[in-house]
Amino acid sequence: MKKSKRFLAVFAAVIIIAASLAAPTYSWLSSKSEKVVNTFAGGAITVTVDEAQVDTDGKKIEGGERVIANSYKYAAGAVLDKDPTPTVLKGSVPCYVFLCVENELNNLFSMNINTDDWSAVAEEGSKTIYLYKETVDAENAVEDVVLSPIFTQVTVSKELTQDDVAELGEKTVNVTAYAIQTEALSQQEAVNEACGQFFTN
Repeated sequence: MKKSKRFLAVFAAVIIIAASLAAPTYSWLSSKSEKVVNTFAGGAITVTVDEAQVDTDGKKIEGGERVIANSYKYAAGAVLDKDPTPTVLKGSVPCYVFLCVENELNNLFSMNINTDDWSAVAEEGSKTIYLYKETVDAENAVEDVVLSPIFTQVTVSKELTQDDVAELGEKTVNVTAYAIQTEALSQQEAVNEACGQFFTN
């Protein structure tokens, strides 16, 4: 019996040693990196346009609110304040900025167009499209980017007569802003897109 137990103990020991030799344990040198996370989100552009609030004489109210509409009473020789101003909101990707001025008034009214900052790029009927002098990048801006106004005054000719007033009646001057990405678009392509937005086919 003792011999048998000794044999079993030796046999078990041999099996354990054989198993260790058959499947050795290695301590490999290794390292695991952090994962690279790539998040894709669509960009955005937001542009607005407003102007100074005016009083009943068409004069800017100092400290007044910015508004999107004003009413004017015109007379010969009057100089009326009007400063349509576009703003590109912070977070907007780089863009070309356009203003379309739709002027229903006749040649007895003139505007002091800001040709230093805005260039006329297209015209159709009563509409003229202007392009801002440089592209605007508000993607990482801490504040909205306010551009210069397209004009600041409308001057009525001293030659305006009562007949002219009766013929004109109530007319409007509308200014609309349009912004489009610079990425993958040339300036001329952007102009073409703006024309498509504002002009009829």
